[in-house]
Amino acid sequence: MATSQPRPQIVLTGGPGGGKTTLLEELARDPAWAGRFLALPEAIFCLGRVGISPRERLFQRLMVETQRALEAALARALEPDDPRCILCHRGTLDPLAYWLDRGWDEAAFFAYTGTSYETHYGRYRAVIHLVTAADGAEAHYQNWPDAHRTESVKHAVRLDRLLHRVWSGHPHYYRLDNAGRDWPTKSAAARALLAEFLGT
Repeated sequence: MATSQPRPQIVLTGGPGGGKTTLLEELARDPAWAGRFLALPEAIFCLGRVGISPRERLFQRLMVETQRALEAALARALEPDDPRCILCHRGTLDPLAYWLDRGWDEAAFFAYTGTSYETHYGRYRAVIHLVTAADGAEAHYQNWPDAHRTESVKHAVRLDRLLHRVWSGHPHYYRLDNAGRDWPTKSAAARALLAEFLGT
């Protein structure tokens, strides 16, 4: 499946506490990755004061639109010869997992957002799924008040599996679980995938 985006965009997805933020922070500090990527933060952090509850269907449509707008704005702002790829902390299809978590119909999501699996998949060169620590590394999973997440272990695992369900059809989807991996090993595996898709 050909991507519709001329600049490489790669999604980091996964349930709460999978290491997405940590990986981006490590890459930002690593001189070997300097000048190779730009990171988009989670769209949800742009919506804190809008006044739409996550319990409303409108919230997930707004998440899709905000993610698309952030990606488009960054791509337009860059010069055409700028070599950096865009690493997205979640992608436009993550809202479907949260939609499904509320028990809403999958087909209704695509009708409501005017999208399809193909349009979402076509935006990204690859999808790297960092499985939540709640699944296989429970001792390292933290939630409120120790971390800024409220999901229980059970709920984090459920969200992670829903994210696998919605993204696993992407032709370049990679799931990095916690079996036999500590964080440095998991981070190294993610970096190797990123380097592969950036051709370096």
